[in-house]
Order: sequence, then structure tokens, then C-alpha cells
Amino acid sequence: MSLPSWFDGEDAPATPELHTCIHCGLCLTACPTYRTLKVEPDSPRGRLYLMRGLAEGRIAPSDPLVGHLDRCLDCRACETVCPAGVPYSRLLEATRGQLSRRWRSASPLRMLGHWVLRSVLPHAGRVALAADALRLGQARPLAALLETPLAQRLLPRFARQGLAMTPKLKPRRERALESVAPRLPKGARMEINALALVFHPTGSPKGHVAFHTSCVMPAMFPEQNHESVRLMVLAGLRVTVPRAQSCCGALQAHAGLRREAKALGAANARAFAGEYDFVVSNSAGCGAALREAGHLLHESADAVAAEQLSGRTRDVAEVLAHFNLPVAAVPLHAAGDMSRPLRVTYHDACHLAHAQRVREAPRRLLRALPGVELIPLPNADWCCGSAGVYNLTHPDMADAQLAGKLDSVESVSPDVVVASNPGCLLHMRRGAAARGLKPRFVHLVELLGEAFPPPAGRA
Repeated sequence: MSLPSWFDGEDAPATPELHTCIHCGLCLTACPTYRTLKVEPDSPRGRLYLMRGLAEGRIAPSDPLVGHLDRCLDCRACETVCPAGVPYSRLLEATRGQLSRRWRSASPLRMLGHWVLRSVLPHAGRVALAADALRLGQARPLAALLETPLAQRLLPRFARQGLAMTPKLKPRRERALESVAPRLPKGARMEINALALVFHPTGSPKGHVAFHTSCVMPAMFPEQNHESVRLMVLAGLRVTVPRAQSCCGALQAHAGLRREAKALGAANARAFAGEYDFVVSNSAGCGAALREAGHLLHESADAVAAEQLSGRTRDVAEVLAHFNLPVAAVPLHAAGDMSRPLRVTYHDACHLAHAQRVREAPRRLLRALPGVELIPLPNADWCCGSAGVYNLTHPDMADAQLAGKLDSVESVSPDVVVASNPGCLLHMRRGAAARGLKPRFVHLVELLGEAFPPPAGRA
């Protein structure tokens, strides 16, 4: 006689998909936590066993079980190597949703995290206010106070690490996407209306794309959004930035807040329902979430719009490679040595390489830059340990992955490390600074932007 499933009927992981694993073990060496711990329940195969146990009513949630599921970085490297096509991430996130809704104890830290995910990130104005507050904390004398030994002892580890990773924040007027207008190519223009910002290229557009700005990028990485828009306009595209767009919902989905993730996915499906060739993201995690919208909302009233959003979402590298940038105006060279090429290596962000399967487009763009020598990075698609907020919630495991990534970087001695995910950059920059490493860690569009400076008088 079969036992009743522990899962209830709301958004449970699909039972047939839980049984697609063929136990081949190829996922073991692809998994960062298994490579580190060598413990079966900390592998994708082991976690699938635990999920099946819950689905079949053979086990119930416990602290050890949830610990194994929580330690997963959700990097999706296992999906790349899986011959059976197990949709591991979907199953994990659905299971986390059940556990978060029905079993989790409400610790103060978890309550704080969920409040941020529910009440701050989905609202652009609140994110901007939070960035303004953080900027005050970066100014003297508060910054000096936070750096004192007493403050460092009193602050919890996640707060110390979070502050160490936060980049120098700009004033709000410089963060605004409108501030890119003076740097557009000659003849290009910006239009502002009640529904969107629209950037028009010089001459007839080659295509029309919509740009997803993400929730955190405008506050912490505005230059990456600015350069993404400028480069797409330079490539001859009309770029629309809908005001109705929202947070992608990736962090909410990873944390088990499935209802919130679905609401955000539906809002974006409606916001990007216009006649666009592509919907463009420059953040690996956001792009992956937008591409998953069709599955996440397949039973909702917004299913058709969500499926369209999934089908049209592209990374900025894919779009720039597809529509072709002009020949770079400025050759790039190593700092202080005009005779030596700029040694560049590329880190594959997990949710770009494994979730979106985008690997060649960024490398094609880098190889096309004059003066650049593209150096292969050993284990380029191994996780760096950032994984959204994982580096704050599981700092020891995150640092173990970071150490391996920085070892790979050191082994090839680059001038620049390129990545296409803000979390990766924050995490790797912090680790590199602690090691005293010299390479710059930049987003792809930042390095491309250096080769395509604004016209004279428009900088």
C-alpha cells in the first residue's frame, strides 16, 4: 500500500520528473557541494532521493534533510551533464516552496531575509532608498566607525561580508538610466513617456528590443545597465525599457517564496507583452528566471504571455553578437604597456552557462576586440560560490568554491576577468581583494564599452 505524500496539492514537485534520474552518477563530480564534502545527500542524486522520499511519504522534513537541500547552490551544473534531462532546479525550488510554506521555523534572520525579498526588492523606489541609506554608510565618519575592531566584532558575519562586497554607490541622479543619454552615439536620442524609456538609434533601427533592468542592477551596478543600453543602440537597436517591469523573482524562487516569484513573473509577462524581437537581460540569474516564466506560470491566467516572455528572453551578449557591433574604435592594451595585448579570461556564470546555455556569444564578442588576448580559464563553468545570497547564508561553502575559482584565475595571470552576473563579480572581487590579486573583475559590457567610447563631446 502506498503512503500519502508529504507534499500537499499546491505547486508540488512533479512526481514523474522525480523519477527521471537514472542514478548514473555523472552529476557527482559536476556538483560543487559534492566535490567539497563527498557526501551523497549533498549531491544532486542524493537530494533527488530525499525529494522522492518526501513525495512518497517515506520520510518527513527534518533539520538534516533541509540542511542538505539548503546547501545546494542551485548552480544547475548537474543539468548540463545529466543524460536523462532531469529538471533538477525546478524540482528543488518546488520542494523548497513546500518546506518554506509548511515546515520552516521563523528565525529572525530568515524573517529579515523574507521581508527584504517580499517588501523591498519588488519595489524600485524602496531599492533606491535602500541604496541611498547604504551610500550614507559608505561616507565618513560612519564608514570609519563600521571599520573599527569593535564594530567588526559586533556585526554578524553576513553583515560584515555584505558590507565588504558592496561597491561604491553613486548618487541617485548618476544611477538613473536617463543619465546615459549624453553618451549615446551621435544622432541617437532618448524618448521619455508615461509607459517607458525609449532609446532610438542613429538611422533606421535593425530591430526593437525591450530591456529588463533587474531590481539590484540600477542601484549597485548602474554603469552595467548604462553600457548595455548604449551598446545596443550602437548596434542599431531601438531599446524600450517598460516602467511596469519588476524584479525577476529569481531570489524569491530560490528561497522557496513561490507565490511571490509567480506574482513577479506574471507582472513581467504583462510588462513585456509588446511587439519586441527580444527581451534582453544583462544579469545571468535574471535572464534564467525570465526564461523559466513559461514553466512557472503554465497553469496561470498569464500562461500565454509568460511563454512568450520565455521564448523571447536573451542575454545581452546574444543580442550584441546577433545584431553585430561595429568595428571597435579603440584597441585595448595592458595597463601601462601599450606593446602588450590585454590578457582577458572569461568566467561562465552558472545561470548563463548551465541554465541559459549561453557560452559562445560572450567569447565571440571578446575575441573580436582589437588588442585582446582571450585566455581560457580552467574550470570556467564551475560555480564561484556567489549563488544569489548563498555567500551570505552559507559563507563557508561559498568561500570554498571561491578559493577554487581564484586558484584558476591565478593560474592564467590575466589582466581582466570578465563575468556576466553581478553576484559573481561582487563575490570574486571581495575574494580577490583579500588575496591581493591584481586583475580587474568586470562585466562583459563594461569591457566592451571601453573599446567603444562615446563620441567626442558626448562623454
